[in-house]
Amino acid sequence: MVRRVGTLGAVATLLMTLLAGCFRLETEAEVRAHLNTWVFLAQTRHFTVRSTCTAAIFDTISGEVRSSGPVRRVEDLSNGQRLLAEGRTVAFELPGLSPNEVSEALMSVNLSEGLGLISSFVGPSQACMTEAFQNDIYLALMSPDTGMIYDPSRNALVLLHRPSQIAFYLRGNV
Repeated sequence: MVRRVGTLGAVATLLMTLLAGCFRLETEAEVRAHLNTWVFLAQTRHFTVRSTCTAAIFDTISGEVRSSGPVRRVEDLSNGQRLLAEGRTVAFELPGLSPNEVSEALMSVNLSEGLGLISSFVGPSQACMTEAFQNDIYLALMSPDTGMIYDPSRNALVLLHRPSQIAFYLRGNV
C-alpha cells in the first residue's frame, strides 16, 4: 500500500510538472525572437513566465524601434487608434507624452483600446513582476522619454525607455 501511494504521488508530481509547462504563455526564446523584430535586443535582465502572464526586462542596443519590421510607427493618436482597430502592432512615438498619457488619450476616444494598453500593466502581468520590477516599470510608464509598443493580438506591451536603453515586456492573458 505504501509503495502504491508513493508511485501515485510521483506520477501526480510528474503530471503537474508537465501540465505547468503546457500552460505557460511563452518561453524566453519565443519572446526574444518576437521582440527582435521590433527592437534591437541585447541581454536579458529579468524573465518570468506563468500561466497568466509574462514579464521581462531586456537591455537594448538602441533605444529605437526598428524601422523595418511588423511594427507600425505612429506620431498621432488617430492613426494609432485606426491601426489598433485593425489588429496591428503599433509603436506610439508622440513627443512629450508618456505611455500613461498616450493610454489616457486613447481611453478618452475609445475606452476599450486605452484600457487594453493599460490592462497589460495592471492586470495579470503584476503576478510576474517583483516589487523592484513594478517600481522601475512605473517610472518608465510615466516618462515622456519612453516609447510604447502595443500588440493587441497578443495583449503584449513593450515600454522602451530610451535614455537607459531598456525594454520592459508585459503580457497577460486577458
